[in-house]
Amino acid sequence: MCRHQIVITTLVLCFSLTASSVIQGQVPDYADLFNPLNVLNLNLEMDPVDWETIRADNTYSIHRPAYFWADGENKIIVDVKRKPTEAFGGKVSLKIDINDYFDDLQWHGVKKLSLENGADTGVVKEGLAWYLHRQAVTMHASYTPPLASWVNVTVNGQLQGVYTNVEEPDKTFLRNHDLWVPDHSWLYKQGDQGSPELVAGSGDSPTYLALNYSPFSGSANPPPGYETQIENLIDMRQMLIVGAANAFTGNQDELFTKGKNFFFADFDAGTSGGKRLHFPWDLDSVFSNLNATVYGTNSAYQVYILGNPVFHDQYSQIMLDLLDGPLSVASLNGFLDELETALTPSLLADPNGSIGSTPEDVAGHFNEIRQWITLRHAKVLQEVQSNMGEASSVPEPSTIGLLGLSVLLSLAAIRKRRIALPRVN
Repeated sequence: MCRHQIVITTLVLCFSLTASSVIQGQVPDYADLFNPLNVLNLNLEMDPVDWETIRADNTYSIHRPAYFWADGENKIIVDVKRKPTEAFGGKVSLKIDINDYFDDLQWHGVKKLSLENGADTGVVKEGLAWYLHRQAVTMHASYTPPLASWVNVTVNGQLQGVYTNVEEPDKTFLRNHDLWVPDHSWLYKQGDQGSPELVAGSGDSPTYLALNYSPFSGSANPPPGYETQIENLIDMRQMLIVGAANAFTGNQDELFTKGKNFFFADFDAGTSGGKRLHFPWDLDSVFSNLNATVYGTNSAYQVYILGNPVFHDQYSQIMLDLLDGPLSVASLNGFLDELETALTPSLLADPNGSIGSTPEDVAGHFNEIRQWITLRHAKVLQEVQSNMGEASSVPEPSTIGLLGLSVLLSLAAIRKRRIALPRVN
């Protein structure tokens, strides 16, 4: 028996002896787990050799056992592996399987944790992108996206830093939102272009089989009157909300732009609304392209969905409603004010952070995000208004103020250093 198999056996035996007390110690406070203003401290304890193996694993396929707990809780045994993202300093993204050794074991209502290190865009921006989707849900009462929060992660007593804790769509996720019905529900992952992966359910869904044309499956052109069919099979308003929230963040690696990085759930007629729902995923290409169009260019989704007059007009109105409500400058900057207070101590303590080592550095980072949101809001509003050929009542920041912000941001980019910018109220 190899060394890590011995470790697994030992951990499982130790856990089994105290399983009842451990399980009773975990209170199912699912909502608190993803409170974006409550930064939890998560801990892993594992064989040091196993931890170094995980950190160095460029195949992203090696699993190792570990004890896991949040501060003030009992330990549970979990399975840990590295996720396929670049290391950020010494910090690697992690996938934690709660139920790998005990099928029914849950932790605060979930069976998996996806801990993102923010290597591509930074943990603040990645978590904020998830918050935007959470805000957009207020425009669709029956839709809940995967949730996210920020956590501190410590391994073997050594702080790794701040991570974005993202709720992974799986069968448990659907159950938590009263969407899963055995034998009548299917969950697919569209991680990359091509055929999706069936995550939950048996066989392909009737909806999947019916949508056997572009942009959903294959390259065949949609049949005449496809608008009616997809409106019967897909919750189009929900899909357009997901696309609009992605577009606001400038995400160029998502559902509409690339036909990738999302999950979708299908249901039999009369089950959970009966229509396909889309869930965003992998929000690490955000808050960088200030001038990205919200209508896209020539991807299949953009041609057949956003390019279709029926859905195009719906999408434009959804974007205006978002700008006037959950994605308004005042709403998002107000949240950033609260988040800055909650997250600053953790960002300053992060040994693998890139924001800086002083409160002024962190304040500057948050202020840059505020300025980006202010400019982006105005640019998106202008594009949508121009596209619709009409004015809107959505308030805009002053032209002079935006021009000044644009100049400051351009200078910062040229100098390749962070500058302190005044807040926009």
